This record gives sequence, structure tokens and C-alpha cells, in this order.
Amino acid sequence: MPIVSAAAEGAHDGGDDNVCLGCGLCCDGTLFSHLGVLDEQDLGFPLRQLGVKLIAEAEPPAFELPCPALADGACTIYHQGRPRACSWFVCDLAAAVAEGRTAPVQARATIVATQALRDRVRAGEAPAEALRAQVVAHFRHDAG
Repeated sequence: MPIVSAAAEGAHDGGDDNVCLGCGLCCDGTLFSHLGVLDEQDLGFPLRQLGVKLIAEAEPPAFELPCPALADGACTIYHQGRPRACSWFVCDLAAAVAEGRTAPVQARATIVATQALRDRVRAGEAPAEALRAQVVAHFRHDAG
């Protein structure tokens, strides 16, 4: 998981510069295939209510993405006890916005283009390698 800079810590906060809302790429299986949690308690009651089952053999315990709490690019349990990893992760693009290296409008355009590419890959209309390159270039340099 990428290291979060002090400037990027507020990337999930509300406001005009928040590019996380409406994105959801970290929750829908595009950036990660699974989400690790500290333990059953970290998974939280809301996700258990949505039917999430931990993979007990994984270390740390994890569950498969997409997250069932994701709707329209936003977390439906944001203030109800989401796993700690959800609040800890800040993608490279959100960090760049928080640090003033990328304008929010440019970041949102990158998100929209990536979502469209994701949809084309899922439909079999674009190669998965193209999406992986987009992820590494803009969201997770550590995935390369």
C-alpha cells in the first residue's frame, strides 16, 4: 500500500478538491483485487450485514473486491465503520491533487477516462494490459 504523505491525508475529506467521491476505482476491483483487514472486528458490522466473508487463509485476512458497499463511485458505509485500510489508502492521483501537483479537473478527467477503459476491458473491447498501464501511470505506481 502506498505511503500517505501529510498533504494527502485529507484527500478523502469533502470539498471541491476531493476526487475520491464518484471514483471508486480502489473499491471496484480496478486497483486491487482484495482488501486486507486487521481482523473480523476491522471488517465491521456494516460489511458483514452486506454478506462480506473473509478469506480466513489469507494473512492478513481479506475479502474480494468489488466491495458491496460501493454505489455510484461512493462508499455507502463511509461513516459507519469501514475497514481501516479504506481510510489509509490514498491513490497517487488523489495525493497529487492534495499536494497541488495535479488540478482537480485534470484528475477527474483521468478518473473518467480510466472508468471508461475499465468498462471497455470488462466488455472485452480493450486489452487488460491497457488498464494495468493506466493504473500504474496514474493511481498505483507500486503496482508496476
